[in-house]
Amino acid sequence: MRIDQYIVDVRRQHTGESLREARLRLAGLRDWSEPVPAAKDTDQARLESYLLHVLGQGQGLNPLGVSEVVPSADQLVLRLESPEPFSSLLTLLPYKDRRRSRHGVLDLRAYAGRQGIELALGRTATGRALILGPRNCDLAAILDAHRTAVEEQRYEPLWIKDTPHGPMPRPLGRSTRTTSKMAKPVDPHTVRPRLASALLRRLHLWPSLVTGSTVTFTSQPHNSGLNWMVQHGVPHQRPVHDDSVATALAEAVAGPGLAADTDGHHCDPQQCVQTFALGQLTVRTIHADNPHPAQRSGRARAHVLATFLSEAQPPVGGTGQTPGGHVLQLVDPWGDDRLDAAKQLAAAWAQQELRTLVLRVDSSRHRRGDTAAWERVRLTGGPGAMFTGYADFVHGDLESEITRARAEFDHVIMMKRQWADLPLAGLSPLADDHVIVTDGGFDRTSESTSIRAGELRRTTIPLMPNESAVAWLNRHLARVPFAEVPLTGLVLWCAHDARGPDAFDAAVDAELARHGMPVLGRLPRAPRRSPHRTVLDCLPDERRVFETQQAMQIRSSFGAPGGNAEVFLATLREYAEC
Repeated sequence: MRIDQYIVDVRRQHTGESLREARLRLAGLRDWSEPVPAAKDTDQARLESYLLHVLGQGQGLNPLGVSEVVPSADQLVLRLESPEPFSSLLTLLPYKDRRRSRHGVLDLRAYAGRQGIELALGRTATGRALILGPRNCDLAAILDAHRTAVEEQRYEPLWIKDTPHGPMPRPLGRSTRTTSKMAKPVDPHTVRPRLASALLRRLHLWPSLVTGSTVTFTSQPHNSGLNWMVQHGVPHQRPVHDDSVATALAEAVAGPGLAADTDGHHCDPQQCVQTFALGQLTVRTIHADNPHPAQRSGRARAHVLATFLSEAQPPVGGTGQTPGGHVLQLVDPWGDDRLDAAKQLAAAWAQQELRTLVLRVDSSRHRRGDTAAWERVRLTGGPGAMFTGYADFVHGDLESEITRARAEFDHVIMMKRQWADLPLAGLSPLADDHVIVTDGGFDRTSESTSIRAGELRRTTIPLMPNESAVAWLNRHLARVPFAEVPLTGLVLWCAHDARGPDAFDAAVDAELARHGMPVLGRLPRAPRRSPHRTVLDCLPDERRVFETQQAMQIRSSFGAPGGNAEVFLATLREYAEC
């Protein structure tokens, strides 16, 4: 299955979107590291926590009576299958009674827009939601009727769009002491709302896991926040225990990335209880009847779910295609890390059913004794995998981390930021191959300027391929001791629409190889102000084929894993002593 079709189907199983709309929205994302985007702002997550709280007991053909969820970073769209769920949302709207007491969510505003009912939360409306109803259902009329009913009781609606927010609370002076009786209670939805937001944005995951199942959500206050309970009702012919629940919730790319608690799993014939995120989420699976007949999922949809669940499993070792796992170090001549090139290579190899790890070696992200953790960053739709991770080369044991990575991955792409005045400090003997990544523009002419008899003269001289190669080496690799230290070769950036070198560039490549720096391949550079996507993201087919071909060509030039570490280290010492 093509990666774009696979990602679309995975998102649809989480959100319930239509095929066409899911394709359009995924094509508009920067990349596919988050097929289901997370809420960007705290107010956005808080609004979604309120929505899940009031919709949590809803029933219908779809979970909670919500037929479609459309998540984006700064908005959430909910399409309701009937007016009943919208009536539950009305309890959130703020108003002031005859005693001047305020009720509801005070900074929530609701008004009718062109498409449906728009909700805005916060003083600057950074939390936004759009509520859509079924056909021939006028949600604006329901909202107006609710306003009329509130005003008939001589209450004052506070959810009107232009209603001013209350004054900001005045800061307390240093000498002022607030007792527990004076302090206002903390709204539990403001403490850790992102868990509820992640659950609501993936509402259709539950019927995707088990056809004909039901789901409800409840919450209870705990330590100033909320703990959430999911009751998952499955048909009587299905067992209550299902490993796919924990697998799908632990998945960190399309899923919420919730870790299962060590002692949080208890099963008996009547129910299965699993806890996640240190008890913040409890999933209780029981047998329950579904009053609405469920359609059986098609073969293609079941295949996508099975692939997604198998892909979400944690790494259990390499595939064996590269014995011991190969370690490649990408080096920039000016000391920068080449994360963009590393991701392009890792994605292309992962698409070819290889397990890859992009390892950034740093000295500021971990505390002493921490073990490096690998994090999945893309879905591949197959046995391949793409992970990233950090390792500490000052306080940590980098050699043991590399050994562990070799055992779990086929390819490890290491990037170590070197000091500007010591380029050798960035070269690691733990890598099997060292590749320079830099710009691949070869000069075809040389310009000179002179003054003769008071006249300015500019001269342009055409360069031969051998002259262009020497000029390129002097300009780009002046700080790299490629003549004294054995390096594998070069990976050059090319234009994003290039599809291979022309005759002149090929001749310069041959000259560079004669100088001991062969060009292993080329990678397209993204245009300025444009996202840098990989073959596991939204790319034109022609570019996807070119990047994959170049990545496999680069891979074919590598040596055997773990055979040259001592020789390379001795060479570094010899050069440093010169």
